[in-house]
Amino acid sequence: MHDSAFEKAEVFRRAYLAAYEDVPLTVLDVGAAVVAEGHGSNRQAFENPNWRYLGLDIEAGPNVDLVVADPYDWREVADASADVVTCSQVFEHTEFFWITILEIARALRPNGLAFIVAPGSGPLHRYPVDCWRFYDDGLPALARWADLTVLESAVQWRPVYRRGNQWRDAAIVLQRPVRSAAEEARAAARNRFVKAAQTGLAPAAAAHEAGLPTPGVIGPARGLGALAAHEEALARAKSPLAYKLSLAGAHLRAIRGLLGTGARDIRAE
Repeated sequence: MHDSAFEKAEVFRRAYLAAYEDVPLTVLDVGAAVVAEGHGSNRQAFENPNWRYLGLDIEAGPNVDLVVADPYDWREVADASADVVTCSQVFEHTEFFWITILEIARALRPNGLAFIVAPGSGPLHRYPVDCWRFYDDGLPALARWADLTVLESAVQWRPVYRRGNQWRDAAIVLQRPVRSAAEEARAAARNRFVKAAQTGLAPAAAAHEAGLPTPGVIGPARGLGALAAHEEALARAKSPLAYKLSLAGAHLRAIRGLLGTGARDIRAE
């Protein structure tokens, strides 16, 4: 997790979770493994003695509390069990991220919040694969697919952060709405059928309906524009010269990354 994504996670926490610092929350961090020395994690961004942080990944490793057997079917995670789901710099490494967003939606309690960051640019970096980049309309489209409400969405096109500007992070804040029984059934059916299409197996039987899931302590939220406001504040804090130097630095880092890429990873257009 690079520095600009970590900073955006802190912005999300201050803007959307400030009212819940003193109450118990379950924070599920998807793709939590720290894969390189010096990288940060969402555990640091969401540290709070009142909150339960669970780092989820497909393999055991640093910062991982829960290993799932299937990356697209988290049977180890109960429906509507997380107040907050975070997922930073994971979707680009996820071959079928449209299934992952359905699992995030399933894991959220009604009114629960999700915070997702994925790069809109940047050099090739395989962990173990590097498949995707996201523009302004990408993550909001996923929200519609998963029946999640967009509170705010932004792509960082300006090099205003101290480090990590080459990734041009796409970030989104989502809330799972309180749904009717019919809407819940439709969401559950979509989850089952998409998983079945991915595996080639028959769809799993519908789980026994025990009533609608109960909302957690987080209430209905409104978009605050916190990510855009933070970016604007960073831009205003820079002098014109500093801004131009940061832009040049971003280009130089991209060139350096390209030069360090192995010849077999370079593809002709």
